Amino acid sequence: MSAVIEWPGRRKIAALVTVALELWSPGHWPAYAPMAAAWPLHGADDTHSTSWADYGVTTGIWRLLDVLGDLPATVGVNGLVAERHPETVMAVHEAGHEIAAHSWAQDVVPALLDPDAERTDIRRCTDILRAVTGVRPTGWTSPRATGSRHTADLLTEAGYRWTGDHSDHDLPQVLPTAHGPLVSLMHSDHSDVRDAAAGPYVYRDLHRELLDQLLATPGPGVFHLTVHAHVAGRPLLAGMVGQILDHLRDSGDVWVATHAQVADTS
Repeated sequence: MSAVIEWPGRRKIAALVTVALELWSPGHWPAYAPMAAAWPLHGADDTHSTSWADYGVTTGIWRLLDVLGDLPATVGVNGLVAERHPETVMAVHEAGHEIAAHSWAQDVVPALLDPDAERTDIRRCTDILRAVTGVRPTGWTSPRATGSRHTADLLTEAGYRWTGDHSDHDLPQVLPTAHGPLVSLMHSDHSDVRDAAAGPYVYRDLHRELLDQLLATPGPGVFHLTVHAHVAGRPLLAGMVGQILDHLRDSGDVWVATHAQVADTS
């Protein structure tokens, strides 16, 4: 359990903006891609859904960087993204955002791996992100935010400081592991993959109302905005993200921080 938390400047709310920059291994694609969900082609290589996912690294991340402007974000990056698009990952780093590890690819889910394979996945992802940016990542979120029962121990063994795989507390918690403490930062209840299906304006208003609700409580609290570059990086939804970020900017009692910064307060 964490000690009493106080955000810098005695702000009531810490806001965590998370951007997922993702790819799938060859022969894999997101099951929620529009064509994959509407018209699955069993046994075939779904090239359309692969292309739909690639939008995040070719186009969506650049639009989201523009929308973020001066606000810091934590960008969860697959190792495969760093291997195929090192210049994109470096641009995110140079823009001042935190780079967090996000497994090798979206189909490499720790909960499906044995401990040795998971240790290899963590090392492989860590090494390429450090090679590309020159900075070793200190945070990890698994695909689907679904680690195994070994993940926390393996992360601290590898030198990680925080994890985004848990959803059981509003505020950061310090988890004991076999290799020292690990800060758990709650995964968002709302993401563009799920909630944008209700429509872009509903998605925008949900997040603005969430922030208003948190500001109306005694605090401290944490506001989460989680987006995927291949989903919210498209023009209409990116515009809604921009309006949510404007609401954050206009709310004076909010500290917009990276996951690493919040973990350091815990």
